[in-house]
Amino acid sequence: MSLFIGRWVRSCRLGRMADDLRRRALERVDAELERLRDLGARGVAALASGSPHDAQAGEVMLTTRVEPEGERLMVLVEAWRGRRVLATGGFAMTPDGQTHTPD
Repeated sequence: MSLFIGRWVRSCRLGRMADDLRRRALERVDAELERLRDLGARGVAALASGSPHDAQAGEVMLTTRVEPEGERLMVLVEAWRGRRVLATGGFAMTPDGQTHTPD
């Protein structure tokens, strides 16, 4: 019985650690999306040519993809560690710098 309880406690601790990592990854994605919004349409468009871009952000890697789609720029940011994607976010940016998060 104590072996079962020990495994349960360990799995609960690991679950909380994973939740904390996902929360921090989502915070990193949100911060990167805000940084990209602040760059404006011209700055984001400049990133399209070398897309995707990888950058270490604390304990996760951020991958930023910028793809032109007609007049809009589609932006996707993923936070990952190892082979596991922990959080994603993105938006569409119009030529005037307005952003919209697609459903």
